[in-house]
Amino acid sequence: MTLSRLLSERAKETPQGTCIKFGKRRFTYSEIDEITTLAAGGLKNSGLNIKDRAAILMENCPEYIISYFAILRAGGIAVPINIFLTAQEISFILKDCECKILIYDDKFLLHIEAVKKDIPDIKPLRFNEIPKVSNLHALSSNPPSPPFDKGGMGGFEEDADELAVFLYTSGTTGFPKGAMLTHRNLISNAEACVKFMHLSSKDRVLLFLPLFHSFSFTVCVIVSVYMGASIVLLASVKPFSKIINSIFRDRITLFVAVPTVYNILARKKMPVFLRYVFKLLSKVRMCVSGAAPLPEDTLRAFESRFGVPLLEGYGLTEASPVVSVNPLDGVRKPGSVGLPLPGIEVSVVGEDNRLLGRGEVGELIVKGPNIMKGYFNRRKETEEALKNGWLYTGDMARIDEDGYIYIVDRKKDLIIVDGMNIYPREVEDVIARLEAVEECAMVGIPDGRGSETPVLFLKKKEGIEIDEKEIREYLKGRVAQFKMPRRIIIVEELPKTATGKVKKAELRNLEQTRTASLKSS
Repeated sequence: MTLSRLLSERAKETPQGTCIKFGKRRFTYSEIDEITTLAAGGLKNSGLNIKDRAAILMENCPEYIISYFAILRAGGIAVPINIFLTAQEISFILKDCECKILIYDDKFLLHIEAVKKDIPDIKPLRFNEIPKVSNLHALSSNPPSPPFDKGGMGGFEEDADELAVFLYTSGTTGFPKGAMLTHRNLISNAEACVKFMHLSSKDRVLLFLPLFHSFSFTVCVIVSVYMGASIVLLASVKPFSKIINSIFRDRITLFVAVPTVYNILARKKMPVFLRYVFKLLSKVRMCVSGAAPLPEDTLRAFESRFGVPLLEGYGLTEASPVVSVNPLDGVRKPGSVGLPLPGIEVSVVGEDNRLLGRGEVGELIVKGPNIMKGYFNRRKETEEALKNGWLYTGDMARIDEDGYIYIVDRKKDLIIVDGMNIYPREVEDVIARLEAVEECAMVGIPDGRGSETPVLFLKKKEGIEIDEKEIREYLKGRVAQFKMPRRIIIVEELPKTATGKVKKAELRNLEQTRTASLKSS
């Protein structure tokens, strides 16, 4: 089974079942499947050949999902692009994966102009500019016949072990790496989620997280298509009232979000009667949290207020991405990220690669059908991440006697802001180019909402002056907005080890102590 065939199978089984609801418009599985085939033919006519990369730079909309499946149906490899990146950062990814076509929407016209100047050979296409595709709403009401056979794809034989998507994730080198995921990787992960969380075709999944994120696309889109369930798609998380309205209006059963959203729902002031209305009238039977650690107090406050189980999970892009989830039926342990999904093995190893016992802290390693093939054109990084069939996550963890996983720290210096990954080295490398900067280090400080605050520590060169305003002006256009440090602290010296490495743990402790003293005063 491939993702393209999966969609076709669901269209045969439930042709009139709702696949996507977006605003007032509903698209059946049959409609989405037909338009996907049409768009796939258009992409082939636009020059997309088998195994060519085609990127998607769009906000949440049905066209995004159709473009994703159309690329695969045409035999290409989909490359979802983070919509919060700068044009410079987007260009790097497109060059790195040797992208041929870029499907975009009008909100990114300025980015497209800059990318086109940097990469003249790339072919940018609005969705409606794809040959044979004009207006989605007109097409969906009267879908034309497919331009070529879905099964053979004009000579292209689909294979579950072929690459389906490149998902770019930042690395300690400061440059994003393309995790190569196959159809089998993604479908096996969706299947395991369905089994573990007892999902069915009757479920209605609310999707407002960005579609470029591996967590939202697997758990909300691929899982839904695997089941033949309905996706209720929102353009974004804002305005927040739309999310609340959709829960009731669309009779949502599965709610998927990041910790920041759950913290808002748990703490947001609301009339007492609304809480009772939610408990009485809401159809939500399960909430899932991922992409960042969920604070225990947020979990308890949310469940107390709404009376709905909140399941915290853990994953990473290289694992398609879900590794573990707290079980819906059975023991749910606050503070843990649950049990491994069916078919996935986990262990913890020490610095010497020795397997550690239950309760011991070490690096978490993962094995299963969901693990990536490797990083595109990154042999060294692939060899470091994949060893003897195991994925080395870089996250420090312990596993208790019952098999529950607890993430205790991050081996890498990853900072997570509202579910978005920031690797400090990316920002540090940009700032280090400033003549006035001698050295710098960025760390993440937990903000109590399940997110972190990026704080930059900077040492100036002697005799050269620079202030925070100048640094921020310099970063604009060079670093995505969500990667910007929230605080910039100029220091005399950065604490270092004997070998000259900056002690980031010490910087974090100093800033947390300072923040705590300010709150108490």
